[in-house]
Amino acid sequence: MLNIIQSKDNPKVKNAIKLAKDAKFRTESGLFFAATPKVVMDILSAGFIAESLFFMQDEYDRYEDKLTGQPVYIITDAVNQKMSEDRTSQGVFGVFRMKKPDINKIFSAKKLIVLEDVQDPGNMGAIMRTALAFGYKNIVTSTKCADIYSPKVLRSSMTASVKLNVYKVKDIPQLVKDLGDKGFSTVATCLENSRELGSEKINLPVAVLIGNEGNGLSAGTIAASTHKVKIPMSEEIESLNAAVSASVMMWELRGE
Repeated sequence: MLNIIQSKDNPKVKNAIKLAKDAKFRTESGLFFAATPKVVMDILSAGFIAESLFFMQDEYDRYEDKLTGQPVYIITDAVNQKMSEDRTSQGVFGVFRMKKPDINKIFSAKKLIVLEDVQDPGNMGAIMRTALAFGYKNIVTSTKCADIYSPKVLRSSMTASVKLNVYKVKDIPQLVKDLGDKGFSTVATCLENSRELGSEKINLPVAVLIGNEGNGLSAGTIAASTHKVKIPMSEEIESLNAAVSASVMMWELRGE
């Protein structure tokens, strides 16, 4: 028999809501929150361990055959509205355990994305989604990047953010230097002292370096890189969105 949660003050509900809103709490607990049927079921299919799954009855009936053995709780509409960020909730939520990153895969990858202080969740999610599409399965992020486990990044990445091997570091310039020492072509996107993307052959393994939306890459990261490139574009526009720049770079340097 399924457990039914009727109270908005239920501890499991409160815990889930806190995970949705508090990045520090997510990190400390090793758990993250997900919403909507597609996102929750996609994360389950990817092999993540569910701590709690919350379903409105109609939604549970739709997915019942895929939920055998899972910790499912049926929630009332009042609880559903409490847990939802949107007025038009779809009645499905989940709390999942995070997977630990594998640093060995970072340094053995053929293609790598390094993100320095990319703070907008929409940009972060779009980059993750494109990375998975173009075969960049390993990502390094700075500690100031948007949290890959935030509900907004999960949604905008179409759950790609939790399917990738994402390793967080404090010192991006040092990481870039270490990658260069291990034979990576580390490619910085910048305007000064750079060559047009596509004007020179860049060999694998490659690390594509993408910087902050407003400030770009730090001077230290650019100095540590082995290649400095700019994307050819019209003089009528100064720069591209960080996610668009990352997409162009990943496509050009996909190595296929």
